[in-house]
Amino acid sequence: MWIERISEVFRLGLKNLLRNKLRSFLTMLGMIFGVGSVIAMLSVGAGARREILARIQELGICNIIVNSVKPPEETKMQTQRSWMDRYGATFKDRDLLEATCPTISKLLPVNLVKKPVWRGSRRVESSVLGVLPEHLAMFHLDVGRGRAFNEIDAAEDKKVCLVRKGLVEQLQILDDPIGSSVHVGTQSFEIIGVLKDEQFRSHTRKALAIDERSQEVYIPYSTSMRTFGTLTYVEHGGTQERSIVELDQMIAVAKSPELVRPTSRIIDRVLKRSHKKKDYEIVVPLELLQQSERTQDVFNAVMMVIAAISLLVGGIGIANIMLATITERTREIGIRRAMGARRRDILLQFLTETAAIGAVGGLFGCLFGIAAIRGIVRYTGWQALVEPHYVIVALVISCCVAILAGIYPARRAAKMDPIVALRYE
Repeated sequence: MWIERISEVFRLGLKNLLRNKLRSFLTMLGMIFGVGSVIAMLSVGAGARREILARIQELGICNIIVNSVKPPEETKMQTQRSWMDRYGATFKDRDLLEATCPTISKLLPVNLVKKPVWRGSRRVESSVLGVLPEHLAMFHLDVGRGRAFNEIDAAEDKKVCLVRKGLVEQLQILDDPIGSSVHVGTQSFEIIGVLKDEQFRSHTRKALAIDERSQEVYIPYSTSMRTFGTLTYVEHGGTQERSIVELDQMIAVAKSPELVRPTSRIIDRVLKRSHKKKDYEIVVPLELLQQSERTQDVFNAVMMVIAAISLLVGGIGIANIMLATITERTREIGIRRAMGARRRDILLQFLTETAAIGAVGGLFGCLFGIAAIRGIVRYTGWQALVEPHYVIVALVISCCVAILAGIYPARRAAKMDPIVALRYE
């Protein structure tokens, strides 16, 4: 019997909403925009987080990257027309770390030079990295076409290289790039492989400082050392600058993720003894990953506050409309009470209407949010990730906010005196 009574109350509540379609729709707008904006913001944030975390994880959780950097005092204006700088990590540092740091499983050197890459009349400023073959696997540099260089190429100092698809497009190599020759500086290299295409979005580049990776060229480390060496020569404004950097970069691999932080501290202490000037920097991808997760937690908290404000505004709108509706339907409430409807029936009827507004508004808000996400991805190129629980939580919160907003108007309607309500004009 009570099931039939409840179903009748629900039917009446939905019927009253459909009787004023425009007003019901306008009441839902606050919930629609609130839920939609929340889903869109959280999805874009989740997409950015996934992309950044993927880029950080590619750097290796157990890796510790030591970069040679020019000391700040070396960047000041010099009075000499020619001078020689020597800074950064050295071969002696590498040997010392291998001998004194038992938590390091391997140390990989990287020789980095800035050289223009030529192909016919096309020229692209590029970063040329001399690396060991195992460096490619460690940093997930998978070859999409052709092959990677191996130990034989490194042992024989072959002038072979791996390039990215973006560089192939900029050099306008229309035929098969495998086997083609390009000039790196003044030296000719054969392209033996093209790395799998990667899309580096603008926000990801800024977050990780990995601009211009599409112009990277990878060559065997031994070939790089023999061809380009450790001396860099730059001439600008009639001034000559020569720099010697033995190791542009070292990749230290800790034996386990738990040893990454202790190992980075050991490396820092060892390098400080022989480097009075701060001519190196240590990058720990694991710390970047944890920092990114903390930043994302703060971002999610801010989004939840914005969501609460948006839904609060929508709830206030629902309460306002329901109070006006109760005033209009005072006589109807009096008739229903006179015909035997109890207070809880009146309360349940109006709560049903507000719950329906919240549910339908939340549903349309989810559709609006998904449509907004598609527009954002299409026109901005950002990544977005729509998690199923975002939609479920948004619907539940929308219904709860609507019910809470409708409690006061529903209680006010239920407490009306039937005689006073019947006399209302």
